[in-house]
Amino acid sequence: MNFYIGLDIGGTNIKAGTILENGTIFNNNINIYPSLSKEDKNTILKNILNIIEKEFSLYTLNGNLLGIGIAFPGPFDYENGICKIKGINKYDSLYNVNIKTELLKYINNSFLKNNTSDNFNILFENDATLFALGELEQNYFLKNDKTLAICIGTGTGSTYLENGKVLKTGKGIAENGWIYKLPFKKSIIDDYISARGIVNFYNSLSNNKVDNVKDIALKYNVDENSNITFNNFGEDLANVLNMILKDFNAKNIILGGQITKSYSLFKDSLLSNMNFNPNILLSKDTSKSTLIGAMALFK
Repeated sequence: MNFYIGLDIGGTNIKAGTILENGTIFNNNINIYPSLSKEDKNTILKNILNIIEKEFSLYTLNGNLLGIGIAFPGPFDYENGICKIKGINKYDSLYNVNIKTELLKYINNSFLKNNTSDNFNILFENDATLFALGELEQNYFLKNDKTLAICIGTGTGSTYLENGKVLKTGKGIAENGWIYKLPFKKSIIDDYISARGIVNFYNSLSNNKVDNVKDIALKYNVDENSNITFNNFGEDLANVLNMILKDFNAKNIILGGQITKSYSLFKDSLLSNMNFNPNILLSKDTSKSTLIGAMALFK
């Protein structure tokens, strides 16, 4: 069976998997590699190529490599495959580098060339969009309506969808479909609907400082500040959704990221403060969906 390779490139790690044409991950296996994001250009590109070759070698069925879908952090020219990251001490050496061209050059001079299809290509998108596309592939009912996908982690990733298509412009749609920089409270959404937003709020209440959401969740039954924190987060998320859904009447909301593991702790606060009643779907596996979304880019 022909196949795709998906990469989710982060600042610390790169997650990778082989995706079959039917939209499943080969052996249900997702591998994690170091990103080497602080190294020089050639080291980073060689590392990515080595990961691609490793994933290719792990595929034991017959078939050609149809394409490689890559989630890359922004700023990034996704259409042309050009990195625009600068000044954050991660991938700085790739600034203005056409990664697509560089990888194709490597692949055309490697053993992979003989195992790629005639229409082989490399496509790029941000991880939130690939996550959303992957969820659509696994939940076909979402393709019939308006859907808003939000992936909550170090920041607020988002994607607007209608009838299975990604929307980046239009009425009620944030620029590029990215809600993270929309004004909210004293700053922007990203500062509140994120892991650091939750941690910062908790630390403002407690003398026992924490540095991750998991530690706050573990205190939920014994620490009033944990209760207050998750109730506040649910209210903040509700107010964000109220603002967005006012002009984009999404029937479905997909929530992804590690924060969904704590959904039961902020669910009541979220639902009681919402002005709308969308169908809320929790991702079962954000990483899996992102890699399946890498395959969906080629549809």
